[in-house]
Amino acid sequence: MITGRREEPLKQTASTDSKISYVAGDITNSQDVDKIMNCIKDRFDGQLDILVNNAGWCPVQSIKDMTIEDYDQAFALDVRALVDLTIQSLPLLLKTKGNIINLSSVGAQHTNYQLSMYVGAKAAVENFTRAWALDLAQDGVRVNAIAPGAIRTNIWNSTNLSEEERAHEKRITDTIPVKRFGQAQEVANVALFLASDEASYVTGSVYAVDGGQGSF
Repeated sequence: MITGRREEPLKQTASTDSKISYVAGDITNSQDVDKIMNCIKDRFDGQLDILVNNAGWCPVQSIKDMTIEDYDQAFALDVRALVDLTIQSLPLLLKTKGNIINLSSVGAQHTNYQLSMYVGAKAAVENFTRAWALDLAQDGVRVNAIAPGAIRTNIWNSTNLSEEERAHEKRITDTIPVKRFGQAQEVANVALFLASDEASYVTGSVYAVDGGQGSF
């Protein structure tokens, strides 16, 4: 089951495999989270083995230019929606002794310029990960996080990036020891491990996938 705000990319992904279902919605809206949970119950008889909290928003903005509305928007998606989806998923995960994978960021521990809302939110995600791992260990539910560095996603593939955005990309690349952005598959590989039985003794951990960026 995949979800996101834009239906067309979801539809395209689901068309590649009959086992994939999707729900279009905005997880900052609790009613849309309800819709996701109802679809899991209807289409998969309520069986939920793995929850991947992957949605996020990264505003690049100095605190000097920020409003409280910018804070609300960042934390609504990066923190509140993650907590809401986890709380609503938990009854199903407890039944399957499933596991939760939260997406953090290298910035949670190694911050950079003009990213205060994002890195603040991701620091919360990492602490939720550790606290929930303790809460749920005896229930057989594992909770881990992945902390990616700079990953080559669609935002960086745009041909019409502004000079400021391109300068920001170069600044990021210069801080990465391997001198390149990561690929989405490189994050997915770690998620597959954490979701598998091979990671059955792993909980409360944060795995860096950052090309060495967090080693400074």
